[in-house]
Order: sequence, then structure tokens, then C-alpha cells
Amino acid sequence: MKLSKKIILGIAAISMFFMSTGSTEQRIVTGDGEYVLGDGIDQNFSVAISVAQKLALEQAMRNANLQASVYVKSQSRMIDHVIDEDVVEMISANVIHLTRDPEYTRDVTSDKKAFIMKCHVEAIVDDDNISAEIAKDRENQAELVRQNQELMNERDRLRREMDELQRKYEKVTNKNEIAELHEEVKKIDEGLTATQYFEIGAQKYEEKNYDEAIELNPKYMEAYNDRGLAYYKQGNLNQAIEDFTKAIELRPHHYAYNNRGLAYSKQGNLDQAIADYSKAIECDPKLADAYGNLGNAHADQGNLDQAISDYTKAIELDPNLEKAYNNRGIIYKDKGNLDQAIKDYSEAIRINLKYSSAYFNRGIAYYVQKNLDQASEELSKALDIDSKYVDAYNSRGIVYYDQGNLDQAISDWTKVIEIDPNYTDAYNNRGLAYIC
Repeated sequence: MKLSKKIILGIAAISMFFMSTGSTEQRIVTGDGEYVLGDGIDQNFSVAISVAQKLALEQAMRNANLQASVYVKSQSRMIDHVIDEDVVEMISANVIHLTRDPEYTRDVTSDKKAFIMKCHVEAIVDDDNISAEIAKDRENQAELVRQNQELMNERDRLRREMDELQRKYEKVTNKNEIAELHEEVKKIDEGLTATQYFEIGAQKYEEKNYDEAIELNPKYMEAYNDRGLAYYKQGNLNQAIEDFTKAIELRPHHYAYNNRGLAYSKQGNLDQAIADYSKAIECDPKLADAYGNLGNAHADQGNLDQAISDYTKAIELDPNLEKAYNNRGIIYKDKGNLDQAIKDYSEAIRINLKYSSAYFNRGIAYYVQKNLDQASEELSKALDIDSKYVDAYNSRGIVYYDQGNLDQAISDWTKVIEIDPNYTDAYNNRGLAYIC
């Protein structure tokens, strides 16, 4: 029976470019808003009350965003990356996440002729998300600013319409006119509900909120795209593809093509994925992530030279795209160019000192070069970052075995089995170590 080395000698998993997760310190921000509801409006008219809640929430969210903007500006100064005020506003809106449902209270004005609807929100600000948003290329940021501004403009328009309706209520004299105004208020409520569900849905990433937004406004391209992301995260790829396709039909855009390409890629439909990544690049020739994803698809097809070309283009567009360096290193290793592979892994680590996969891959390259001491050191660094990295434990066990350090090899394979009892190679390797 031979030592199983298929993990350490095989090609490591290629990093995806689509989404990144992770969090560091979470900061709390709060916001308060209010809307005065009166001037003749029926105090028991529930739709008008609903509108007042939404407008109070919108103001509360804006105030929370203002607090978050302090952290955004601070982070941009730390990385010496100057961003415009409209970008600060956009990023602030995108990086806060509600910790609980908004709190509403009702009060009355001093003359007791109108209600005051008050709203309080509490949210967290994730520093990692701020860094990721700041790092986006300017064209991508410009598109997000545009989307954010569209949403704000729509809410401002609906607020103005509601203010105008309140003034009209003062002059109506008969039931028919009041009924017509009630219908107008209902339309405003529907519009505000659509924007609210879209915004809150984006923060909570729950597809049911997008369902409401889409039902109320079937032309909300961003709602289809973001619901597709929610389905993608759940592994519901067919539904994700359907939503991305609808988003593309409403307004062809690079991120919808890129997202649909990832869903196709995950299904194994690489030809269609490549077509979508290519369309994303056609829409935005500077979209580094799309080139990275294109490289992944070509690598999966075995077209290694084209994959290297794609990763190189991604790096040219975004020199800080660590995944592109890591993935290109994997291809160079697979082609036998270990020195170049190590250079790429090292560059990925320079950009991100917590990139456990790059340490792991660099350890494998050193092992193939028979530099066992350096290999074990790199694998240990990967484990310092991710203590449940089973492939790193298994691979380091192999290194220890080849060094004649059987006790430490057995310890690593035992750790693999504790984390993943179905990891058969670890049982095989540990058994051989016991025999020795």
C-alpha cells in the first residue's frame, strides 16, 4: 500500500472571483427619522400610515448612512485612496446591515392636528466590506453610484408626491375626491414598498424581499440581479440563471452577465459561462473579475495557455487582484513552471497576508521542488490562518512522513480525521505511518 499523495500533487482548487466573505470589527451606527402625517388626512387611513412609516424609515437610513460615511472616509485615508463624496455616499449605503427590524413610534404635533411617525434603526458597518467597495475600479463605482442615485431620486420623487397630496387633502370637499386621493396614496405606498424591499432585501439577502420588489415594479433590473445572487448563494442555480436572464433582458449589464456566467460555470456549462463572461467584458472591457472568471472556465476546460492569458489580463487591469495571481500560479505549477508559480503565490501573499490558499499552494510547489523544510513552513502558515484547513493538514503530514517525522505526521492525519471523518486518504496515510 502506497502513501496517498493525490491532494498534495494535484491541482489545488481555483479561487472564484465572484464574491468574497469575511468580517473584522463590526461598528454600530444608528439613525432616526420622522414624517408628519396630517393636514386633513383621515387619521385611520392605514395606507397613509404605511407611507409615513416608509418615509420615516428612509430618513432614518440616510442618517445611519451619514454615520457610516465617517468610517468610509477614515478607511479611504488609511489606504491612501481618495474617493469623491458621491462614492462615499454610495459605499456607506452598501456596507451597513440592519441588526434588527426598524422600530416605529407614533406621536402627535403640539396642536394635535397631525401624527408624527418616528423610526429608529440600528445597523452594523463591516470594515472588510468598506475596503472591498473602495478597491473597486472607478467605472464600477460610477455604475453603483448611478444605481444608488436612481433609488434616492425615486424616493425623493415619491416623498414630494406625498407632500403634495397632503396639501390637496386640505381642499377636498366630497367623498369622490377623497377616494381619488386615497388611490394616489396607494400608488405612492406601492412605489415606496418597492424601493424599501429592494434596499432592505439587499441588506438581508432574503429572496422574499426581492419577490415583493419585483411584484410591485417588474422593471426593477437590480432586484432581479440581486435575487439571483440570493438564489446563487442557496445553490438554486436554475432560479438564479432565470433571474440573471431577466435582469439582462431589462437592461444588459456587465455584472448580470458575469453573475450568470458563474451560475453556468457552477453547473458545469462552461461554454455558456465563457460566452457570458465574454459579454460582460464586451460591456466593460476593464472588468478584471470577468477576465479572472474567464480564466477559471478555460482552466476547467484544460485550456491552460488561454487561462494564463486571461489571468494576466485581469492582473493588468487590477494589480491587486490576489486571486488572479494565485490561480495563474496554479496553472504554472500544472505546466511544470514551479519558479513562476512560486512568484505568483508570493505576489498573492504580498497583497493579502491572510491568504491561506496561497500559502498552501506555495507549500505544494516547494514540496515538488523537494524543499521539505520550506514546504512544511508554508503549510503551517496556512494552518495558522485557517485551523480547519484539512488539505493543509494532510499535505503537511505527507511532508513530515517524507522527513521521517512519523509522530507529527500521525498527529496531522489524526487532525484531518477529527475535522472530516470521511477523508479516506488520511486514514490510509496514518495506517502506513503506524506500520512504519
